[in-house]
Amino acid sequence: MKNILKTFWQIVFKEITVFRKVFVSKFIDLLIMVVTNIIVFTFLMPSFGLKSTYGAFIVIGLIPAVSLFDAIPRTTNMVMDITGNKKISYLLTLPIPSALAIAAIAVGWAANSAMFSILILPVAKILLYNKFSLSQFSFFKFIISFLSFQLMLGFFSLFLSSLIKDMKYISWIWARVVNPLFMLGGYFYTWKSIYSLNHIAGLVNLANPIMIAAESIRGAVLGPKGYLPFWFTILALYIFMFIFASIGILKIKKRLDCV
Repeated sequence: MKNILKTFWQIVFKEITVFRKVFVSKFIDLLIMVVTNIIVFTFLMPSFGLKSTYGAFIVIGLIPAVSLFDAIPRTTNMVMDITGNKKISYLLTLPIPSALAIAAIAVGWAANSAMFSILILPVAKILLYNKFSLSQFSFFKFIISFLSFQLMLGFFSLFLSSLIKDMKYISWIWARVVNPLFMLGGYFYTWKSIYSLNHIAGLVNLANPIMIAAESIRGAVLGPKGYLPFWFTILALYIFMFIFASIGILKIKKRLDCV
């Protein structure tokens, strides 16, 4: 068991080592996204009737959103490998069950995403200053929520990778999966606001993992009022993670002819 755990974390660390080479570039991308969102939703949109606090609301929703966007390059690289050189097959020769080896990749992806998306909160606070109140901030809930949806999205990327059989189908990730999840994932509104307009639409939206992630992280940072119950969102995130992990690992094992 000790060797299995050691191998598992070595695979995770390998993913982190690769990511470190592009960390500065990813941080610049992140900074641009945060700044442009703040400019639009804090300083421009209030002139159209939005509250001045809407900028803080939006920028917190950006935390799970940027991790979702990372699913595109992750999935692309995984599909290129599976349909090409199959470097992933090397991991399956290591002294660790194949399911754990594949799961370690998803955990590594989650760690990479966490390394730079965690910076959104301090950057937003510095830029927004008194327009971004942290009086309701719960560090305990934030860490639980943050790590939970990062893991969920790591396995979500694995799940997407298992669905795409060939690189010629890679373009539908954004159009058919990432964009709908983002646009309907509570980035611009809360779950209660859509539920108040249409109960059926609200209930259907509970099947969107990005909506759950957005509600969870906003409840932890901005306070529980107006958002889904925190522990309900955590439970839902782990249910989604279990579904994505189970299907993704099983399908990838079949594609790689794992025994």
